[in-house]
Amino acid sequence: MQPTFEVRPYFGQLENILVVRLPATSQLDLNTGSTLILAGIRQCEVDATNSMGMPFYSKMGRFEVVDITCVQCLVGRIRNDKRWAIIDRTGGLQRSYYSAEG
Repeated sequence: MQPTFEVRPYFGQLENILVVRLPATSQLDLNTGSTLILAGIRQCEVDATNSMGMPFYSKMGRFEVVDITCVQCLVGRIRNDKRWAIIDRTGGLQRSYYSAEG
């Protein structure tokens, strides 16, 4: 049976950027050297959303290391009482404007 994948948003705090240089080696079947750029991210445990779909979290979850190309955008956060609101302008809250100035 083939796995089925779905795209889902994940929010986290970028804690580290790691650069790993791998030399050419037959043990890894690498004919030439390679460089990996990885991101160390601590996940936000989203526990609520408001009427506009804005996510909120109050605690952090597990730490994981992923390929930096998995990071699609950077977002902000604002303290709201005992939780944090995530300011994500990549979806429905995004407001892009084009201005053709002379």
